[in-house]
Parts: sequence; C-alpha cells; structure tokens
Amino acid sequence: MIIVLEEWFPISSFLFDLLIDLAGGVIELFIPDWSPKSKFEKNIIRLREEDWFATLEKDVRYSYIIHQNRKVKRFLSNEKNIKMITSMDFERENFIHLVKEEHAKFTGVRS
Repeated sequence: MIIVLEEWFPISSFLFDLLIDLAGGVIELFIPDWSPKSKFEKNIIRLREEDWFATLEKDVRYSYIIHQNRKVKRFLSNEKNIKMITSMDFERENFIHLVKEEHAKFTGVRS
C-alpha cells in the first residue's frame, strides 16, 4: 500500500518544500558551524587580534602573500611559530621581513 504525501498533508508540494527549507534555515541558526578549520585558518584568526598583524594583513600587497604563498602559509600553520611571533619582537620582525621578501619575489622587485 503506497501512501501519497499529499493525501496526508493537503498542501501543495511547493509550500511543503518551502516549509522544509525554512525549518532547515532555523536549525542552522541554532547549531554552530561544526566545519573543522585548518591550523592555518585558526592561527590567522588568532593573529588578527594582534594590531601589527591586522595592519599587515589589511595591506593589499601583503594580504595575498599571507594567504597564498606556500612558504608563509607553512610558517603560519605551525603553532610554535605563532607563539614565537606573538611573544618575541625579534621573531615578529623576522616574519614581517619574510612576508615582504616573498612579496618582492612575487612581484619581481628587488629590495
């Protein structure tokens, strides 16, 4: 015996689909984003709290390098490196120099 959904619910399929979509949207509002973020993404979020990094990342020249350059991304994916650049001025300056150096390589400009 096959039961047709419209016999049980006398609403059109369009309205039914709309209600299901709305219910899904409401559920997404109350359930946090469970998608795992990479170490790189987590470290970027953490570094954005630092004024010097936020300024560096807002600069169009360096934002692309921070997010796309393999060497810089590998550096920022390491938790030890993040601890060093947030706590030691010398290491922070080395990181900034790395970003600027990689930018110069990318653009073909010699410093």
